[in-house]
Amino acid sequence: MNSSILLYPIFLPMLAGIVCLLIPTRWVKEGLSVGVTAITLVLGISIFLKGQLAFVRPWLPVEGFQFTLRSYHFSSLILVFIALFGFLISLYSARFMAERPRLREYYAYLLWTIGASSGAVLSNSLIVFLLFWGSMAVLLYGLLSLGSYRVATKGLITMGVGDFSLLLGILLLYRISGTFQINEILRIPLEGGIAVSAFLLLTVGAIAKIGSIPFQRWIPVASEEVPMPVMAFLPASLDKLVGIYLLSRVSFDLFALGANSAVSVLLMIIGSFTIVVAALMALTQSSMKSLLAYLNICAAGYLMVGLATGNPVGIGGGLFYLLNTAIWTSCLFLVAGSVESQTHTTEFSQTGGLARIMPITFTCCLIAGLSLSGIPPLSGFFSKWMIYQGIVEGARAGGGLWIIWLLAAMFGSVLTLASFMKLTHATFLGTSSKAEVQDVKPQSKEVGLSMLIPMVGLASLCVVFGILAYRIPLGLFISGAVPQLPQVSDWMGWWQPGLATILIILGLVVGAIIYGLSKVSAIREDDAYIGGEVATSQMKVSGVDFYETVKNLAGFKRIYGLADKGKLDFSRGGMAFSKGVATVLLAIDRAVDSVWSGLASFFLLLGRAGGFLHTGMLHSYLAWCLLGIIVLLLVFLR
Repeated sequence: MNSSILLYPIFLPMLAGIVCLLIPTRWVKEGLSVGVTAITLVLGISIFLKGQLAFVRPWLPVEGFQFTLRSYHFSSLILVFIALFGFLISLYSARFMAERPRLREYYAYLLWTIGASSGAVLSNSLIVFLLFWGSMAVLLYGLLSLGSYRVATKGLITMGVGDFSLLLGILLLYRISGTFQINEILRIPLEGGIAVSAFLLLTVGAIAKIGSIPFQRWIPVASEEVPMPVMAFLPASLDKLVGIYLLSRVSFDLFALGANSAVSVLLMIIGSFTIVVAALMALTQSSMKSLLAYLNICAAGYLMVGLATGNPVGIGGGLFYLLNTAIWTSCLFLVAGSVESQTHTTEFSQTGGLARIMPITFTCCLIAGLSLSGIPPLSGFFSKWMIYQGIVEGARAGGGLWIIWLLAAMFGSVLTLASFMKLTHATFLGTSSKAEVQDVKPQSKEVGLSMLIPMVGLASLCVVFGILAYRIPLGLFISGAVPQLPQVSDWMGWWQPGLATILIILGLVVGAIIYGLSKVSAIREDDAYIGGEVATSQMKVSGVDFYETVKNLAGFKRIYGLADKGKLDFSRGGMAFSKGVATVLLAIDRAVDSVWSGLASFFLLLGRAGGFLHTGMLHSYLAWCLLGIIVLLLVFLR
């Protein structure tokens, strides 16, 4: 296959974005976006099936500056999923974004982001990679600005810190390796200050993209103001895919990250801390969107822990979890968008009982949420199991802190399930906690087909990737990205997805039979009780206040208080610093402008004064010449 095919997933969406920006007709933009992303998906699959391809063209008239692209198993896998999510979000947006303003900008930014992210994962030059990576930060600002310029500024500052760190890391990496070609940099040992500094700086750039602590605060804020398709595409799927792609390349291609090394332990600390803190914050959220935002941040911690194990099982689990995270969080954000489109809110206090009205949306939410919580036989359980096994494998290699990482990962799963139970009950199963809201009924119908197809497709992947985990995700995707991954029988233990699926189905059948028998009229019926009292219409269990007591636990109360006040948001400090720098620069600019204005006025006055001396009389000019000669004589005769 001609290697120029690597250009098409990059520049085809970019050209289509320009067309969308210029054409005002809505249906043309929607059709073009869906059609181009579908073509990009086909191109991505073709590139994935063809294996390794390389595209090289002279770029700048400087040695080493070439426009080089390269696809191999891992990069083309990420490319396929970027295109897949781009297609699903475009299809979903055709209905969800129909009546919203700035549609031309939305579709242009969306397509440009797909092109830029495709360029980032296919780049084989650090310079080309930096070009596309920086473009993604600018496009992030554009997409977030559709909701709020304040939120967009927060995101841009966060990405700016990460991108600046990435730039410094690339410069240090070039100092060590002497080349910008990624495939020529082979596993530099993490020895010496320059190598460690380069690794840490590049890592900061990666974790800023995936939204790990302390680069997470803009995500919950954005979830409340930005359109749901943007949230489903950026922090939920694309940023995770590209960020973990970079972190994987840095850790295992550019540098040699050893298991249980000091740098590995540092990544474990950050990942474990992110899991626990984000899961605790998710417990007390009052809206579906903010709760999902924190669960998305929690997932970033699992990704880091999996990669930081440094062994094939943990790395494979981290990459499998990456695919799962992109799938289920995107699905859940799309579910939130569907709920919002029908009820005009995602606040838990104003929703409830939507399972009967929106059964398909509820089913998709249930499948994606259970997968996120690690419930078998869905894909989330399998990938988390691999991460747990990777941590245990690290213990066998001499890691003394493995029990801490394992407890943090398992505790995070428990908190995630608790958060999802709150979300499901408050949104779909319970009733609103506000009596006056009961009179305002949402539209009694499911969302449109163009919004259902992406959700159903993503929820189906959660099932397929769990039941057929050995054959599809591991066999088709992960084993090629992690060639050292041992045989499943060597590390998987007793877990068998097929057997578990059969047993679960049998359990559901038995439960259905018992439920059917409960409907037999011969069985006595009694009142429902809540807390020992007969339930009445005034007793509403909405789920809004689930786990509120967690906020008052010793040690947590102050942390939750600081978080609610935004004291843990480092981007505030960044924005204040930027504002201070801007104020100083403005003052300097005004001072320089005043100096130049003063000098201009001074010389203008001199010119006008000189104009009075030009009388046009010859004897006056001769007198001035004589005066000048006398002055010169006095100077030289001193």
